[in-house]
Amino acid sequence: MSTNRYKSSGFILKIAWRNIWRNKLRSSIVMFAVTIGLFGGLAATGIMKGMVVDMLKNSLENQTSHIQIHNKEFKANDEVIFTINNTDKIISDIKKIAEVKAVCQRTKTFGMASTASTAVGIMLNGIVPQEEKQVTKIYEKLIDGNSKYFESGKKNRIIISEALAKKLNVRLKSKIIITFQDYDGNLTGASFKVEGIYKTQNAMFDNQTVFVKKSDLDRLLNLPVNSAHEIALILNDYKQTSVIIPQIEKITPDYLVESWFTIDPYLKLTSSMTDYMLYIFMSIIMLALGFTIVNTMLMVILERTKELGMIMAIGMNRRKIFKMIFYETTLLALTGAVIGIVISYVFTAYFGQAGIDISSVGKGFAALGYDSIMYPVLNFIDYVNVIILVLITGFIASIFPTIRALKMNPAEAVRM
Repeated sequence: MSTNRYKSSGFILKIAWRNIWRNKLRSSIVMFAVTIGLFGGLAATGIMKGMVVDMLKNSLENQTSHIQIHNKEFKANDEVIFTINNTDKIISDIKKIAEVKAVCQRTKTFGMASTASTAVGIMLNGIVPQEEKQVTKIYEKLIDGNSKYFESGKKNRIIISEALAKKLNVRLKSKIIITFQDYDGNLTGASFKVEGIYKTQNAMFDNQTVFVKKSDLDRLLNLPVNSAHEIALILNDYKQTSVIIPQIEKITPDYLVESWFTIDPYLKLTSSMTDYMLYIFMSIIMLALGFTIVNTMLMVILERTKELGMIMAIGMNRRKIFKMIFYETTLLALTGAVIGIVISYVFTAYFGQAGIDISSVGKGFAALGYDSIMYPVLNFIDYVNVIILVLITGFIASIFPTIRALKMNPAEAVRM
């Protein structure tokens, strides 16, 4: 055979591909292992990323928003006397910022909800319904067919969670006595009629949060006109939060302006972890698969000792030998990887729409703010990174078998 033919990388690649299929069973088992390993890693990563994305979305839409503004003392003490004043002008100025999608104001205070059977501590949120609908999605979480989101227009209406409704043993149109401390420090309260029942994926939030109209709560608290305890903002893109914060601080220099990741560091930590999940899982899987591939290629080298000796004897240099073994190792891993990636893509595309129902074991997840339906998420860059990891694994896995092959003495190898 002419040595010129070996000068072509394409020819060496073709030979490497044919060599893989000389032992179909062994090569198929290795490819199957790579396929299953990558599919398992990608599927697990997609599910966890989907859960984190869903938790982040639910938290921002229902609780935290992207930016919150408070009186600095209220944030520290939660006392009703520490308000944000002149809220109408502040909100008007904030709405002029192009990146701001919606703004709402809230009156907040702790209180006690009581019925004939029991009493529980709650966080009262006095809201302006039309403003709140632009910022949070609680109105979409109403679960009873007759529930209304303050549509009756009547005074002293309240929306509570399903969890609180069970604790208080109430239903729609039931009355709840709410007691709390007013602006002057006096204990006051009123009777509220249940107008709506909601349910979110966050059990902790549901167990303590109720909503009433701001006008009703302000009146009962004797709160000054044009004031609130909290202003919440939603941006067109939550990733722009850090950019918008300085602009809000110029409008409200006397108040505390906080981003969602400052308010809830756990959300920021969890969100950041999604960027590393893929690398951690796939690195562990590829490390394990790398040992399998190395072992397989060592067996190949031992079986083809005489053949490799003959090839070197007729003029194929050591660099070409390295390329051939590297191609074989990489193709072995890459073929299984491509199949695994295709299966993972189909899995993610389907269940990313249909969802995976874990409601049978979902109570524990709900306590942490996760939904009982999981929607896997994988981005294009995730697949690219996996391919890069496979190529790196193929290169590393080819080193030891290649060294073993290059140490051969052609004359001795031919006689074996």
